[in-house]
Amino acid sequence: MTEEDGTLILAAKAGNQEALMQLLDARQEKLYKTAFLCVHNAQDALDIVQDTSLQAFLSIHRLRQPQYFDTWLIRILINVSRHYYRRPLPPLPAPEQMPDAHRQIDLHEDLMQALTKVPAKYRVVLILFYFNELEASEIAAVLRVPTGTVKSRLNRGRKWLREKGGMQREY
Repeated sequence: MTEEDGTLILAAKAGNQEALMQLLDARQEKLYKTAFLCVHNAQDALDIVQDTSLQAFLSIHRLRQPQYFDTWLIRILINVSRHYYRRPLPPLPAPEQMPDAHRQIDLHEDLMQALTKVPAKYRVVLILFYFNELEASEIAAVLRVPTGTVKSRLNRGRKWLREKGGMQREY
C-alpha cells in the first residue's frame, strides 16, 4: 500500500466519499477479475463489484486497520458473491468471445475451465492465491478461517485439479 493510499483510506474513514471513490476506482479491475473468475459471467461479476462498492461505502467506518483495506475489500467481495457459489457455474465462453477485460486475465484456458468444476471452498482459495496473489495468512483473514485451513484447502484444490480436473501442469 502506498502512502497516498494510506492518506485516502484515513480520509475515507473520516467520511470523505471522494477518497473512497478514488480507492475503489483504483481497485475496480482487480475486483472485477476476481468476481469474474468466481462466477464466470460478466453481468454477475459487474453486479458483484457494484454491490461490493456499495457495501464498502456503507461500512468503511468499521474498517479497523487501514493497512488491511485491500483484504477488507476482498472479504466484502467474497461475502457478496457467496450465493453465486451455491449454483452451478455456466461454462466459460471461448476466449475470442470474451470482452477485452477478460482476455487480459493471464490464465491458461484449461485452468479456467477446470476452475469452473472445482468445489467452491477450494475454488475461492485458489483464485485468491493465484490470481490476487494473496498469501495464505491474508486469505485466512479474508475468509476468517485459520491459516492451516487455507493451506489445506489450497493443497486439496491443487490435488483436485490434478486428479479430477485433468490438469497436466502443476499449479
